[in-house]
Amino acid sequence: MVTRAGLSVIVPVHNEERYIGPCLDALIEQQHDLVDIVVVDNNSTDSTVDVVRHAQGRCPKIKLVEEAKPGVAHARNTGFEAAGGDILGRVDADTRVCPRWARVVCDYFGRGDTEEVGAISGLNNSYDSPYRRLKGWYVEKQVQRGIFGGERPYRNLHGANMAIRRTAWDRVRDHVSVAPDIHEDLDLALCLGAAEVPIVQLSGMRVDVSPRRAWTPPREFRSYIESGVKTFELHGRLTPEIRRALALHEKFHVLVYAAHRPYDPELGRFSIRALLGKPRVRAMPVSEGTEAR
Repeated sequence: MVTRAGLSVIVPVHNEERYIGPCLDALIEQQHDLVDIVVVDNNSTDSTVDVVRHAQGRCPKIKLVEEAKPGVAHARNTGFEAAGGDILGRVDADTRVCPRWARVVCDYFGRGDTEEVGAISGLNNSYDSPYRRLKGWYVEKQVQRGIFGGERPYRNLHGANMAIRRTAWDRVRDHVSVAPDIHEDLDLALCLGAAEVPIVQLSGMRVDVSPRRAWTPPREFRSYIESGVKTFELHGRLTPEIRRALALHEKFHVLVYAAHRPYDPELGRFSIRALLGKPRVRAMPVSEGTEAR
């Protein structure tokens, strides 16, 4: 017998007027499976708050709270505290949850054989990428091979697609870092690992995200990699293997950037204008004074 768990979804935002509307639309479609949707405004100066308030008119389950301390970790923590559910979902402003996302999360945590699992993460694809089909094919192949999903033990959490039991959060809330130069989702996962709280990855927990970080110039992307190093160092978990993996990630990003640079997602095609124009850079959520993204 399945016991339904009460699910809240937390969305930290900072100047996300372009993305937060579709994010909330996708969540509103699944509101019958949600206790509430908590949007945490982290000092937005654009029309993000107006978009959220307009969405509240269609869905009273949307809560808008403020967090003045800059940084996604501060915004996440405030959202977790404001949420009414015993399961705390977490997505980014550019996340669009796929159909049945909330039902998958609730049903998994409601099973009698998952009581020891404290957190889950899922799979993603990119909704405005020219390589969406290729990535979708690759992900499905890895699922079939048992490398992705399948309720396999997992050591990380993807901030754009994760959920954690409130009881698990209570165990680590005083240990997570709010430093601006670390990965807050990886830090949370490492804290759970240190507390011996299991994390698993689900095949059916799917979201689409914008690949806007692919347009980040390699020189700026280096700070993102360095923050990964600092996060592992913070927990005494940095090994030569992890350092090499992060270095490989940095090199791979050069190829990703080159492949995306000439693509215009607004036109849905490659163009000279996109190649020569200013890229849609996604600000790195890991530097001093950076608000939630």
